[in-house]
Amino acid sequence: MNMNPFKNLIDNIFSVPMGLLNLAKSKLDGTSNIVAQGINISDWLAPISILGSSWIKVVNSLLAGATLVLTIWIVKKIYHMYLQFKEGVRWW
Repeated sequence: MNMNPFKNLIDNIFSVPMGLLNLAKSKLDGTSNIVAQGINISDWLAPISILGSSWIKVVNSLLAGATLVLTIWIVKKIYHMYLQFKEGVRWW
């Protein structure tokens, strides 16, 4: 028999949220395995491989450049939102 009834009460109250958090954690752990595999670009670029290795390098360079430009654009937009938030707080 447990001598502390408050411990049982607290355990009963927090058992449902803890169960939900454990379920969410297990689902997120399962999805991380899928994401960790990455995307095999060679499957998508198979038609270009007919043209030769130099064309594959060109397309890979274009994709890398587009990724870099998109990343910089996203960072720039986030920084712009930060500045707008900072300006709004200043006038608050």
